[in-house]
Amino acid sequence: METKHVHNGNHNETVLQLVRGIFHDVRTLSTQEFTAAKLEAKQEIGKIAKASVSLGIGAFFLAIGIVFLSLMIVFLLEQYTILPLWASLGVVGLTYGVIGGIIILIGKNKAGEAKPIPEKTLRSAKEDIRYISERATGHSMKEMP
Repeated sequence: METKHVHNGNHNETVLQLVRGIFHDVRTLSTQEFTAAKLEAKQEIGKIAKASVSLGIGAFFLAIGIVFLSLMIVFLLEQYTILPLWASLGVVGLTYGVIGGIIILIGKNKAGEAKPIPEKTLRSAKEDIRYISERATGHSMKEMP
């Protein structure tokens, strides 16, 4: 009767190759995800910078306009109403203060739309981790959140 000896060398070598492949995939994916996250963050920072420049330019022109319109309206109110000069200044200052506040709130909301956290990249990284885990364990992780 012949006895066959099973040599586990090939099996161990295959497992070792699988583990090496998984670590290589993890390293490659993490490098790609990091690069994608940096690119996405740069794009979001660019949006924030553009919004900030718009807010700054808008505020400057708003201030210049307020000064000249205020002077014109103050003198018109003082000339054609019973309001004294100080009351005319108060009415005009209050009106432009409210308008300027509304414009700043609109700019703030626009700046709030920019997302500094790279959501697309994070979602992609989670999918990659799920794929690597499935490959490493041989189990499907679809029921995991």
